[in-house]
Amino acid sequence: MVDDPSPSRATVAAALGLPVDRVTAAPVPGRVHDHWRVESTAGARLVRVPKLSHLGLTPRAALAYEAQAFRRAARGGSTPRLHGILRVTPALPWGALVVDAVDGRPPRLPEDLPALGRALAAVHGLPVPSPARRRPLLDPADPVGYLIGVARDQLAPVRDRLAAPVARLLATELAAAAAAAATVRPAPALVLADTHPGNFLVRCDGTAVMVDVERPVYDSPAVDLAHASLPTSLGWDPAVTGSAGRADVVAFHNAWAAAVPAAVAAAVRAWVLPYRRLVWLRTTSWACAWAARNDLTAALESAEPATAGLARRLARFVDPAMMESAREQWAGAGAFNVEELIP
Repeated sequence: MVDDPSPSRATVAAALGLPVDRVTAAPVPGRVHDHWRVESTAGARLVRVPKLSHLGLTPRAALAYEAQAFRRAARGGSTPRLHGILRVTPALPWGALVVDAVDGRPPRLPEDLPALGRALAAVHGLPVPSPARRRPLLDPADPVGYLIGVARDQLAPVRDRLAAPVARLLATELAAAAAAAATVRPAPALVLADTHPGNFLVRCDGTAVMVDVERPVYDSPAVDLAHASLPTSLGWDPAVTGSAGRADVVAFHNAWAAAVPAAVAAAVRAWVLPYRRLVWLRTTSWACAWAARNDLTAALESAEPATAGLARRLARFVDPAMMESAREQWAGAGAFNVEELIP
């Protein structure tokens, strides 16, 4: 992933063919995108200006990927619609997308979790195109192996720098995930893949919108259910207030199950717990790799609030006690029951 200098307000206005005073900074913080709001008689728009690609794509490929992501997900009605594409130029080295501006607030836990579940259900219930028509979005033939590979690849460069208890926990979980991998592919759907609560806004009518539609993949909806409700996700975004316990996580899954076609819920039921482990491994291996590469103590003491806040969150993720607590959800005596989550 390569950072580029962020384009200015004037650059964005010029690309849109608008006066500078028509473009305003949007109150949407972004590590991967800059955001600019444009008011119009047709409705407010948000200009999403990428700064890098999480998937390691070239700027043009990344822009095409994200454009397709918005087009396909918007059919469910719970993500912003795509209105325009600003091509890659020297002034806009990653291009930009113009999408609906969503007016809403960050989720409050636990009361908004069912609304998040229903928003995801609207995407997961969409018809799935034939394999030949899924490109350019990722469509791994072995999605379980793919997620295991992501975790292993993230850990490989730092394995000798991991604390012994952390290394043991991760090795145990990776081995268990590999042993449980099935030869049959989970039924794929369009999944959004980065569904922590901070990527949603809740409208005044209580409906939720997933606003950061950047890197969907064709995989089991269990990916999104896990990423929206794991402890590592519930505490990730400081703008999301409150907390959620076991009953709240159950209510989130139940709301999703009631909103999707029965066949989708039935197909996901067997995968909902294995994917909690897999998505936890994906997130936790990334956090461990970051902590191993960086001076976590120095980051915690940073005078820069964003750096210190990120370090505090990551310090919890790599704490062996928190790791053990998360594992209890699928491997402990108090593990969730599949029918409890998806009746």
